[in-house]
Amino acid sequence: MSVRAWPPLLAALGMAAANAGAADVDLAKALPERSAGFAWQGRTVAQVLPLAGIERLVLLKAVTSAPAALDMRNLRRMLHDAAAMPMQAPGDDERQPLQAGGPDTIWEAVLLMRDGGVFGLAVRPGGTQDHRHRGCLSGADGQRGCFDIPAVAPG
Repeated sequence: MSVRAWPPLLAALGMAAANAGAADVDLAKALPERSAGFAWQGRTVAQVLPLAGIERLVLLKAVTSAPAALDMRNLRRMLHDAAAMPMQAPGDDERQPLQAGGPDTIWEAVLLMRDGGVFGLAVRPGGTQDHRHRGCLSGADGQRGCFDIPAVAPG
């Protein structure tokens, strides 16, 4: 084996080793026990989802006329804008954040974290002028929570 063959082989081995501990994640059906209460009570978006730890955003749905790259930048911006917003228990209509094509979401994505964590993200239209969108997170442990996304200041 030549020396030139080593770098690609080492890179492949490194990727395989990094993913060796990876496990399947259920973002669709896993729900916490109702008696467990709302685990994210009193926490902000940034405390639940460490924004600097997002390794990759996988866009699943975007009901916009923008290019996908802009949609993904906008989702990251919305998460940063909402970092200090409090997490709220999801309403009955928000218990299943990833709608898989349902008409009530604008964006849906999976967030892959550097530490191996996985979150589902769904963004719906908000109800007020100050909060034009509402995001919901779904954790790999079945926890779910929602938050208001502040409107972008014009200019």
